[in-house]
Amino acid sequence: MTDRETIVTPLTALRARATIHIVGQALQAGELAVTYSELARRLGMSKVNGQGLNAYLIEAAAICAEQGLPNIGVLVVSQDSLAAGEPMPAQSALSTLFFTKTGLARDDVPAEQARLRAVDWAAALTRLGS
Repeated sequence: MTDRETIVTPLTALRARATIHIVGQALQAGELAVTYSELARRLGMSKVNGQGLNAYLIEAAAICAEQGLPNIGVLVVSQDSLAAGEPMPAQSALSTLFFTKTGLARDDVPAEQARLRAVDWAAALTRLGS
């Protein structure tokens, strides 16, 4: 469950929805996950090192929960873990806040990733609209 007490800005809402679309389309294309830097690049952010993504990932998780979808944020991962073939969110303050706000534990990630990969993303993205 996500904490929605924080006011969500229009930019955060827009980028959170875009995050869902980006990751959903990546899954449709056969990608295992999307790195923080790649997500930042695809969102058109000026800093492509992943800084500033937390609010978007937390809001994307809330939107997914409302839509009955697994938490999309668990497929935004560190470059090292993706290169090793075991995509996992970063082990840093970034993911600590993400896990706290979304109610997931790090141990939940593999199962949540499997649930995400089982979603019919064509249908889910159509339901979500733009």
